[in-house]
Amino acid sequence: MLEWYHGTIDSVWMSSLFASALCFVIVTLKDWGFGWMDTWQLWALVIAPAPIWAAWQIFIVDRWGISAGADWLAVKNGHIDLYEITEVKVVGTSGGLAWDVEFTDKKGTELSLNIRELQANQALWDLVYNGILYSVQRGSAKANSRAVDKLGLRAN
Repeated sequence: MLEWYHGTIDSVWMSSLFASALCFVIVTLKDWGFGWMDTWQLWALVIAPAPIWAAWQIFIVDRWGISAGADWLAVKNGHIDLYEITEVKVVGTSGGLAWDVEFTDKKGTELSLNIRELQANQALWDLVYNGILYSVQRGSAKANSRAVDKLGLRAN
């Protein structure tokens, strides 16, 4: 293993608080003011997303732990060969607020990772990006238009 990234619990709680803050804004705009604050049931709708989102991130998503070597990328549930990628897709998640990159290699292994998580460790991202770039420009990998645009995969 040359590089790795492991998500922190702080990032989970920050995103959870953001989810609750977003609910607060939505309820306030829907009511055109703060009159909703007198109703405890609406407070439950504002506060509940934080622990639910945190539990979902920690126990369900469980993407923590990304590692890369000179020619491979691995997560808990599998690994792909970076220089044998056959397809790269960038897809929007959360209504376009986040981007996932989906890989398929020659063995048929598929991985989907959040780009922000891949780029959290610059050295890890460099290894992954070199494999993507090689597979698209020198190999036979297909890339969707969003991948070409977001990852800068235009042929030289």
